[in-house]
Parts: sequence; C-alpha cells; structure tokens
Amino acid sequence: MPGVHDQIASELSELTASLVGQHDADSVLRLVTAACTKLLGASATGVMMVDPRGGISVVSASDERARFVELLQSQIDQGPCVDCIRGDVDVGCPDLAAELDRWPSFGQAAFDTGFRAIHAVTLRLDGRPVGGLNLLYTRTAHWETWQERLGRVLGDLAVLGLSQERDPSRMHRLAERTLTALNDRVLLAHATGLVAGVLDTDTGQARSLISDYAARRHDPLRDVARAIVDGGVDPAALRPTPDSR
Repeated sequence: MPGVHDQIASELSELTASLVGQHDADSVLRLVTAACTKLLGASATGVMMVDPRGGISVVSASDERARFVELLQSQIDQGPCVDCIRGDVDVGCPDLAAELDRWPSFGQAAFDTGFRAIHAVTLRLDGRPVGGLNLLYTRTAHWETWQERLGRVLGDLAVLGLSQERDPSRMHRLAERTLTALNDRVLLAHATGLVAGVLDTDTGQARSLISDYAARRHDPLRDVARAIVDGGVDPAALRPTPDSR
C-alpha cells in the first residue's frame, strides 16, 4: 500500500518536525487531531489530560461535537477516555449501540450526538497515565493491530508536544545529553572489550550478552556496563542460566 505508507510518513514527518522546531502545544495537538482523521479515519478527536487537582480536563477537541463528548466525560467522570486514564489501558468500543449500558449516562448521550464507535488511547509520561486521546467515529469501527499501534504513536507524539519545554536552554540540554550519550558509548565499548577478552568471544557476542543481561534484570545498559568495568559484575555471570531464560 504505497499510498497509505506515503501518507503515514508525511503526517508523522510533519508532526516530528513541529516537535524539534519552534512549536507550541496547541499546534502539535492540532496536527495530532488532523492525523487521527486522515490516518485512522476518525470523524472527530479530543484530548483529555489529568489536571493538577486530580480531575480530568479537556485540552483539545477537533470540533464542537467532540468538545461536548469530552466535556461530558469530564463532568460525569464516565466514558471510554475516563476509563483509559483511570485504568491505564486503551479502551475500544467499536459498536457503541451494542454497549450503551457500559456507560449508562455517557453512552446514550454520545450516541445521540451521532457517534457510533469510540477508541481511547492512554497517554503516558514516565510510565504513568496522564491523559487520553479520544477518537470518535460516526460509524462502527473495528481497529486492526496496525491501527492500534499507530494510535499509540500519535498518542506518544501528543504527550511529547505537551511535555517539551520551549526555551533557550533546550540547546544546552541537548549538548549535555549528547555528551552523556557519547560517554555511555565509550563505557559500553570498554565493557564489551573486557567481556570479549574474559570469555574469549567476539565483540558482537559480548555486546549481546551485556544487552540481554541488562534486559533480564531491567537495568539500564550504562549501569551494567559501568558495573562490568568497575568489577561489580563478573563477565561469566552474563551468560544466562536455565532459570533466567
């Protein structure tokens, strides 16, 4: 599907360009809602975020119908977007007519507004739910796996747009992080060489052993590399045991 792939690439390119350029949160959210319409066929889109008081507020809506549905969820604390935030899980309702009882007050109101399907994608920051991306359809809409994944990508981009700071210190922080990344690379190369020498293997295998060990322990790769260099981790311990597989 070259046409579809080109369209997805074009929309994501525009979104990511806005994130690294002189963007503002509202502009990014407008691009996200437009992408939801073009790429996922949504009739309307809304974004809700957890506010400092612990409530859920509407921060963006593609039109007045979407704004009404989002505000209703916020006011009665009921609906798919509320559920996806509270439960930290994406919520799909491909046929609203068949699930009106799922949200007694919200379901009928959304149906009367003209919507027939809703998909809510959890927005996360640092692994915690901070909001929801609501895609509303005027027809039944069963999402396929690729749509779920694309919805997740668009949701992540929305969070990036809202969480990024726009100030002159961004360039300074970028330089700091670049230096950190370079230092991490040197540290990993040192650790890889040590492991390869001790275990009498090639550097590719040594690198894989370090990466797999870090993944099994859920430790940052740089921490494992530093422990190897400092003598805190024996290279022989990197080999998986039957219990660790």
